[in-house]
Amino acid sequence: MSVSRLSICCVVAVCWALIPGAHAQVKVSDVLRHVTRVEIPLSGYPVERTVAEGIRTTFAPAAAVVEVPDGDPPRKGSLRIHVVPGGLDASPGWFRLQLSPDGGGDLAASHAHLLYTALCRIRDDWSGDDVGGFAQGRIDSMRLGWLEGNDGFFAAYPRLARNYDPEATIQELARLGCSHVSVNVLASPAAIEQGVPGEIYPRFYGVSPDLDQFVASDLTRGLYPPEYLQANLDLLKKNVGLALAYGLTPGLTVCSPRTMPEAFFARYPYLRGARVDHPYRSYRPRYTATLSHPVVRWHYAQLMRSMMREVPQLGFLDLWTNDSGSGFEYVSTLYAGRNGGAYLIREWKSDEAIARAAGENVLRYLRLLRDAASETNPRFRVMTSLSWFGSEKDIILNGLGDRLDLSVLPSDTADARRWPVIRALETKGSHLQGTTRAAANYILGVPCPWLSHDRLAAAVAPGVRQLTVAFDPPSLVPWSINREIVRGFQSGSLGTVDQIVESTARRWCGTDEGPVLAKAWRLTDQAVRSFPDVPLYGTSWAFPLYRHWVRPFVPDISAIPEAERAYYEKHMIATFNNPTLIDFGADALWLLIDKEQAGFIVRICDSLVWKPLDGAIALLEGSLRKEAGSGAAKVMQDQCDRLRALRCYFRTLRNIAGWIAGVHGYMAASSGDGQTAMRSAVRATIDDELRNTEDLLRLWNSSRTEFMPVAELGENSTLYGKNLGLLLQKKMELMKKHRDDTPSIDPNFMWRMTADCPVPPVDYLPY
Repeated sequence: MSVSRLSICCVVAVCWALIPGAHAQVKVSDVLRHVTRVEIPLSGYPVERTVAEGIRTTFAPAAAVVEVPDGDPPRKGSLRIHVVPGGLDASPGWFRLQLSPDGGGDLAASHAHLLYTALCRIRDDWSGDDVGGFAQGRIDSMRLGWLEGNDGFFAAYPRLARNYDPEATIQELARLGCSHVSVNVLASPAAIEQGVPGEIYPRFYGVSPDLDQFVASDLTRGLYPPEYLQANLDLLKKNVGLALAYGLTPGLTVCSPRTMPEAFFARYPYLRGARVDHPYRSYRPRYTATLSHPVVRWHYAQLMRSMMREVPQLGFLDLWTNDSGSGFEYVSTLYAGRNGGAYLIREWKSDEAIARAAGENVLRYLRLLRDAASETNPRFRVMTSLSWFGSEKDIILNGLGDRLDLSVLPSDTADARRWPVIRALETKGSHLQGTTRAAANYILGVPCPWLSHDRLAAAVAPGVRQLTVAFDPPSLVPWSINREIVRGFQSGSLGTVDQIVESTARRWCGTDEGPVLAKAWRLTDQAVRSFPDVPLYGTSWAFPLYRHWVRPFVPDISAIPEAERAYYEKHMIATFNNPTLIDFGADALWLLIDKEQAGFIVRICDSLVWKPLDGAIALLEGSLRKEAGSGAAKVMQDQCDRLRALRCYFRTLRNIAGWIAGVHGYMAASSGDGQTAMRSAVRATIDDELRNTEDLLRLWNSSRTEFMPVAELGENSTLYGKNLGLLLQKKMELMKKHRDDTPSIDPNFMWRMTADCPVPPVDYLPY
């Protein structure tokens, strides 16, 4: 379109706006369509250009994006886009659109992350509104100044899932009003962590990589291949660039202090710190460097400075510890028990003295990371949780303050002694961080909007002002009512939960089928609420680790030859002598679920879960029969597939409990009648899981919906692969073959040795 034609269009738009009675018909989108110039600050934020390009591509394709000097007055008829100077301290934040009929106006936000939120609000909600309502500016305020988004993929192993799009996730975080995101993830499918044959412990090193996986200090230079460190750092920088492009503050979630390679201790044997691995899961002990030595503290300070030099935009570090190869010296929660290097604890100290020394060592490390990062970013914050610690909690709690923040759990709010101390941290410069999720567990995109809202409300009810929320990635879950609830919760101006549900359902499926979709969501919400807790297995991260979707449910797992079990055991998080290989109720040294608890899980599922879930599926299937080929059918099919997958997932969890109740019940039965009843219960569980596996296989073979994460590069411990269908068939074959075996669990399985041991069990077990 020529400049003259554009000018005529602008004149027509202005004249139309001046005609009595016509002004009400001028929409925001009509005015933005005639914008010819979008102004952004010359020295501003990357998100300002992102939003300017978004205005141009969405509304005004002929507009030019122009950088203007700071303080330069806006040109008449131009749309100015900017973050308000000094607005960083405005909490919890706002954005404002002021627009006149001639296309001139101002789009401003108090925080960089809210500028893209504003663009999405204009595109999705305001574009059809009367421009007259924006003459004086329309403002929307946020509920939370710190909303960290986590889709479980962007900074985690599942990023290797097929069809996952990292940029789509960052766009969605910004649309919802999120402010922060963790960006550290490995570039390779696994960490460089040397193990020994048969050991599974290195698999725990793939998540939340520590600083030394990106940069080196003078102490560690050469321990990791430079190509490995560079690849990780390059990916981190790419993630940071994505975050900044949409106004988000990037940060790190690290398991730290993490173990050092043995090559480090070959150089510096006197710097060996705590043993932090789980002795039953590892064959070779892992040690951290001793933080009680100043040269090790210097090492971490140098790592932090190097990281900030490479990526000065980092704004926070969330420290996880005492798991996944990390931990602090002499804290009481170490898997191997309190231990550490030579410098922190002398012999003959009391428990109280050890706890104090260990707690102060933790605090010194937190301050070190904060102070080293603050040399580059004076606003940098460090966060941790009391849940990582035991008898050291009070020492750590009393030492927090001044940008040392605390992640708060429900158990903290229930602690009448500690909670007042926790609340008082805000007066010392700490923030309290809540954590929740607007998603189900393993199955992607399960709609539970009312539950999601209740979780959000409960997370902030204690008065926390920061929140981390987990939700499903948009590239794998294009229609998520739960994410709309997060958006409405953060904004507060989009209506009640019921209003958001109703309007979203109608927008996606129309006035006829929208109410059906909303009703299906209500029934699903009821089913998800009713489903009982299944310890460990009922979590998104643990469910694939134990391979229950592909391992056979049989009365005696030991009766299956090891060679026939290898197809799934090779990816399990289990050593050769872990009882979980033959007992669903155990793992390592723990009893996960006893037969009484298992029986309760079965009863709750059968009485409260299936009816609403089956009802929701039936509603969607009915709509699909009527609406085949329509736009609404795409949404209905997506939601129906996810609910069918959820039913398979719930049934497997239910049948895990059924197996435990039946097999352990058989083992404990004192009469023949009792054994007969339990054997019948075990067979009923096996038959149900067979039917369930058949249902899952049909869904897997027919659905185009990404209802679960699937590995792009091949099956691993965290993700099932594209071969899932073949493994489901193997599972069913073994279940049919061994259905009628006698229930049995070897009570001495933990003491078994590998095949190369010269001493047979019959000789050593009596000892």
